[in-house]
Amino acid sequence: MNPINNKNTRRDGKELIVMSLSMTYAICVGLFAVIRFANDEWIVGVFDSILALFGLYVFFLVYKTRNADLPAYAIAIISIIGTIATIILKGTTQVYWAYPSVALVFYLLPPKHGILMWSISAVIILFLIRDLPLIQLISISMTLFITSFFCYFFAAKMEQQHIRLRKIANEDVLTGTLNRRAFNQATEALKGSDKPQSGILFDLDNFKQVNDYFGHATGDQVLEKSVEFVAAMLKKEDQFFRIGGDEFAILCKDRDFDYAYKLALEVHQAFSRSEIKQQHHLTLSMSVAQKEPDEDIIEWLNRLDSAMYHAKKSGRNQIIKAIRH
Repeated sequence: MNPINNKNTRRDGKELIVMSLSMTYAICVGLFAVIRFANDEWIVGVFDSILALFGLYVFFLVYKTRNADLPAYAIAIISIIGTIATIILKGTTQVYWAYPSVALVFYLLPPKHGILMWSISAVIILFLIRDLPLIQLISISMTLFITSFFCYFFAAKMEQQHIRLRKIANEDVLTGTLNRRAFNQATEALKGSDKPQSGILFDLDNFKQVNDYFGHATGDQVLEKSVEFVAAMLKKEDQFFRIGGDEFAILCKDRDFDYAYKLALEVHQAFSRSEIKQQHHLTLSMSVAQKEPDEDIIEWLNRLDSAMYHAKKSGRNQIIKAIRH
């Protein structure tokens, strides 16, 4: 077993999207700033330059921190501010900047946040263009409404699809618990936390014999029953993962070693009295460790892994405390 969480150097989709949009925004608005200055429109030119520089700032912020959540909101807000300010400075003919702004808002933000932010913005924009001829005002209002509706509808559908795909990607098909990919993500997210973090690894001893004597169908049933049995003993905040074959992990987030060891002891003792053990002579080999403040994730997981290996090689059916030496 090797639950090492290798550092993922690839950027996720949201990072790339925010970086691309912020750079595109900076280039496009920057070009308009040059045009403004060429036409002696100094106030608007300076304003566009500030917006372009902000776009560049967001790009480098995401590039450096790899956190795209707040920058996504920042780009959406600055886009709206830019549209409103351009209408105020240049007149109602600039209202058409609202269309790319609404698309940007719903592309970057969760649908509920996007609809709230854009509704307020749309009211302000319509107020600013209230002096337009009635037929033109109605036309702009209706097209903005239709564009907003379709952007919201598309964003909501995409969010539903994303949630469904994320669940599929992070869920073990057989047992329904979280999988190895989810485990790597969960441990990676602990980086920088100043709270205690503890983990438990365990393995079903002699599980191979179940597959060999009774077949893989029975083996799958045993895995499912084992997961149900252990999951029933966990608290809501404990995260349960199948990280491969008959190997499992429990992440005790924001919990110290004493909590994790007590939980491991309870699971181990209960499993030894369970029907699963009686029917198939299965036991649990377990390891427990708390991440030390100066210890990185990989070292912590390797320590857990080594203790598990020791439990298997020194007789099975035991709990090893993975003490850092």
